[in-house]
Amino acid sequence: MKKPIRVVLIEDDPDWLNIMKNLIGKEEDMILVGCAQTQEEGITLSHALNNIDIFLVDINLSGVNLDGIYTALELKREKTSRIIMLTSMSEEDIIQKAFMAGASDYILKKDVHRIPEIIRSNYNKESSPVEAVLKEFRRLKSEEQLKDLTNAEREVFKYIEKGYSRKKIKLETHKSDNTLKTHFKNIFKKLSVSNTKDLLKKVKTGGLK
Repeated sequence: MKKPIRVVLIEDDPDWLNIMKNLIGKEEDMILVGCAQTQEEGITLSHALNNIDIFLVDINLSGVNLDGIYTALELKREKTSRIIMLTSMSEEDIIQKAFMAGASDYILKKDVHRIPEIIRSNYNKESSPVEAVLKEFRRLKSEEQLKDLTNAEREVFKYIEKGYSRKKIKLETHKSDNTLKTHFKNIFKKLSVSNTKDLLKKVKTGGLK
């Protein structure tokens, strides 16, 4: 027998938790292996469980602060699982943020009956035209973060992105300590960050923090 699709649900509404448990529980080819109600619980659960195929994540886990999107961002850093966002909102900018965080799909809660279908679709496909578009969209949003950098600053960023130390960047670019220091300062200022870790995070996520 083919192994069931392992699903984790991160949702703060008890009523929706019960709806999802019942919905997924009726499907023979999938199993709900864990539930969480907050971002912290979701991340902890992801560390405790292995071989999670699908995360179902509510976009708003507390109030309307979009913390589900940042949960997806953290999950995507550590897992190769696919992430499907659950939402009652259809605003374009919110959906874009979800995709930038690494979501492979989203579904409106009013279409709850389609969730098993969406889970199967995301589990079975390795690649699709939609994913190719999403990949290009993420690339363009990342590139957008660098639009104000000069050519010299972009060159320095290229080496930062590769993980080079300042010493190694100096050797590669033949720049003086003062010039390199100025480039770092300008890059951080233009992207409103204070260190390379936050810089790379902001560029990779297209502006999400």
